[in-house]
Amino acid sequence: MSDFEREERAFRAALARAADDFEPRELAIPRASGASGAPDVSGDAEGSEQTEGKTPVRRRTTWILAAAAAVLAVVGLGGIVANLQPTGSGDESTAASDASGAEDSAGNAPKALDADEAAPEGTYINRSRTDLPAPADGNRWAVRYDIAFQVPQEWADATAPVLPECIAKPGDRWDTVPRTPYVANITNQPVPAIACNETEDRDFPAVFGKVPFALWQPYVLVEKRDANAPEPETGSWEHEGWLLTRVQVEEAYVTILTGPGDDQVNDEIKGSLRTTPKDPYGCETASPLAAGDPVRPQTEPSSSPLEGDAPESIAICEYEPSSASLTGSREITGSDASSLVEAIRDAPARSGPNTPQNCAEGQPVTAYVILRIFRDGGEPGDVYVNYENCADHGFYDGITVHELTQAACRPVFAEEPVTIYSAQGDVANVCLS
Repeated sequence: MSDFEREERAFRAALARAADDFEPRELAIPRASGASGAPDVSGDAEGSEQTEGKTPVRRRTTWILAAAAAVLAVVGLGGIVANLQPTGSGDESTAASDASGAEDSAGNAPKALDADEAAPEGTYINRSRTDLPAPADGNRWAVRYDIAFQVPQEWADATAPVLPECIAKPGDRWDTVPRTPYVANITNQPVPAIACNETEDRDFPAVFGKVPFALWQPYVLVEKRDANAPEPETGSWEHEGWLLTRVQVEEAYVTILTGPGDDQVNDEIKGSLRTTPKDPYGCETASPLAAGDPVRPQTEPSSSPLEGDAPESIAICEYEPSSASLTGSREITGSDASSLVEAIRDAPARSGPNTPQNCAEGQPVTAYVILRIFRDGGEPGDVYVNYENCADHGFYDGITVHELTQAACRPVFAEEPVTIYSAQGDVANVCLS
């Protein structure tokens, strides 16, 4: 465990003890869409504590929490968190993809690229932005941390269920399982810690997890090794035609589940695994900021990356300082890229919206975004987006800070896997639709 993680856990525990006698109260903030009235409030975890999970969300519903212990550890004493609690889908169907992928590597463990290893021929995007080769027909690259792999194009970036052990039947309260094959997002989302561990009736091997069999979907999940937890078992397991494979890639574990008849897809995903210094869009997979550093460029550029010709593309890169790694990314091009740059330039030249009174001093940032703006023939320019905690919110281009506004912030978080999982209410109001 890193010094940062130890300090964070100690801080969280101290705040939890201080919050024992706190009486929660329901709060309401304006809807992100600007409509009048209070947002829906979910999560009546009576007598339960809050803890920080590693589960992404798919749909966004504003969930307001006040003075819950682990949430205090995220936003500080007196903080208000807009937590994005997922909602389930009524569609109870399951599906397995029959798409094909890249060449199989005979099931061998993936090989990590050396830092000085030459990029393969036929790069996915020109201008030497990546060392990834072109994906196989019908496939796309997905990147979590510095682990890249190919999946069928139709596989979504989506949530893994928040509390799979609490799912009793399809469509119930905690059923947030995607209804299509997916690549699991990475997040530090606070989730309820409630007493539901009733999985003894699951009629499949425990290695397959706790999601009821009727809700299984093909997926890929990348997890960093937890030094305080037992080392995950690696290998392959089969249940009624479903194939589960888990392999270790450096300090990460990659779990692949595919449905009946899709063993080849499983092998192809495994065979495509590799480490990469950049994702397909130009995001560096190693965070440019050390844990705890301010969320802003460390050197002043000669000119603002917001100025100049219309951008060719913008890579939206999300990081978590705790692992100093990329957790999700996507790309916008053409008029969407131009509109985003214009919206940031048009935003007031100041930080905000801020509520410093809601946070304890020195709260660590758990996520931030870097916008890499590409123009034809030039090096990319970076704009840092700070939206966590309670102060210094805004777009930092190294010269000026621009306030988070609806027109500028919502396009950044419009699609997964780049998402906000917890934020102050004022930030949620401008950044989430």
